[in-house]
Amino acid sequence: MKPLLNQAQGALKNLLADAQLFQALLEVGQDSLPTELQPHLVGVSFEKNTLLLQLDESIWATQLRFYEPNLLGIYQEHFPHLELRNVKVHVLPQSPDPVRTKKIVTPPSNQDAEEMLQISQSVKSKGLSEALKSLSLRAKKNAHD
Repeated sequence: MKPLLNQAQGALKNLLADAQLFQALLEVGQDSLPTELQPHLVGVSFEKNTLLLQLDESIWATQLRFYEPNLLGIYQEHFPHLELRNVKVHVLPQSPDPVRTKKIVTPPSNQDAEEMLQISQSVKSKGLSEALKSLSLRAKKNAHD
């Protein structure tokens, strides 16, 4: 059991180290960009000798292209062991906005208003009785408008 636990702790340490590396990569990239572009760079990683930059929206990809040579130089300077030679920009897919459906509300009819008034007179709870009377009056008023 102990070797398995040590193995798990080692894996967690490796994950933490990887997370710290990717966070450092992201911070270096964001610090190297103009202020309006910084929040749109949401991920930085590498694959073989290619620097991968992830953006949240495609509109920013065009602007980022102007900074690619500068970014590549900065990453080559800060992380020489990665031996980066190329840059690829990826735009993360966005989930579509939820579709809101309108609820069609049909107001109570005059007959419904009368029934609410009758029920209000036979209900023992004073609060419920008053609520039903109020609903009945509102329904009758809306029926006449």
